[in-house]
Amino acid sequence: MLKVTTRYLASSFIPPFVMGFIFFVAFLITFYMFRIIGLIVNKGVDLMTVLSMVTNLSVSFFPLAAPLAAFFATIFTLNKLSEDSEIIAMRSFGMSKFKIFTPFLVTSLLIAFTIHSLNGIFIPKANAAFKNTVVKLTSAGVLTSIKSGQFFTEIPNATLFAEDVTEDGNNFKGVFLQVIDKSRLQQRIIFANTGSLIKIYADQWHAPSLRLHLNEGNIIKIDESGSQVEKVLFKEYDFPVFNSELAMTMLDKDSMKTNSELLEIIDLKIAKYSDAQSAQKLPNELEDLKKSYFKTQVELYSRYAVFPQIILFVFLGFTLGITRGRGGGNNSVKALIIMVGYYIVYFFLISLAQKAKIDPALANFTPSVILLGVATYFYKKLDWIG
Repeated sequence: MLKVTTRYLASSFIPPFVMGFIFFVAFLITFYMFRIIGLIVNKGVDLMTVLSMVTNLSVSFFPLAAPLAAFFATIFTLNKLSEDSEIIAMRSFGMSKFKIFTPFLVTSLLIAFTIHSLNGIFIPKANAAFKNTVVKLTSAGVLTSIKSGQFFTEIPNATLFAEDVTEDGNNFKGVFLQVIDKSRLQQRIIFANTGSLIKIYADQWHAPSLRLHLNEGNIIKIDESGSQVEKVLFKEYDFPVFNSELAMTMLDKDSMKTNSELLEIIDLKIAKYSDAQSAQKLPNELEDLKKSYFKTQVELYSRYAVFPQIILFVFLGFTLGITRGRGGGNNSVKALIIMVGYYIVYFFLISLAQKAKIDPALANFTPSVILLGVATYFYKKLDWIG
């Protein structure tokens, strides 16, 4: 009887978990859909590339979706079993609350182990594939997005206008280019009779570097007050539109590294910080180095923290999902409040750790310890089960 009940409880949990997991992944994807739709409409992206992007983006959300899906699936399953008086029936068989919880615990361990394994290599690679694809498509799309008589603003810190543009988007006449320096203290106004886009390919995997080659024109430099500072005439002038090496470096983030790579990076950053301390570098330099390796540690520990998150959310869901039969009340609002509170505390501590205010491990695991205490409190209140 116990084995049958165990299989029944586990099988009752799995369908709502799968549905919840799909829902939360789809919900998180919606925040990126406008960007993806923009690439489809403006850049002419083919269907296979879009499917690949959506797949990689979906995988990158697994660590966030899994705890939420497990939490609400547990509550849903236990609520349904309670309303159908099946929990009372199990109690009459002599099952304790721990025996009822065991199938949920085992299932949560399997889910946690799976996500933890994927988080080591597969999920960071999927995240990297998505972000680098966006960069490549965005840069390549420059070739087709520039239209005659229209302002083009997708070049960082610049606005481009051309009176006439060829169909392939490579050659221009009557070019106007406004470039604002990053400091916002100076801008350049560039006029040219003709211009063309020059593509330089590094390899088949990366987007090409692009530069705008201008002919017969002038450059006017203007300060922040609007006064002309300098005027330069030129026969030929090259303006960098997109540098593939720079972009790939910018996207070489910690979230795109495997766990083993992160450990190596942390060791290197800590060694660099220790050397800087020995060399008595300036406080600002030391602070920047400390923040750098703290941020990398935050990324690594956040992956480890997913494992207890899933188990503890299932534990909490178990304690809040069981009610005293029909009309026994519903703890969904209480569950929602606890979940929101957990993530508020979690992200607040993470922000402090990224600023090197608290230890990254402490920031990642303290909310789980608090969650364990809350779940244990509600678990003890289930003594009516026996």
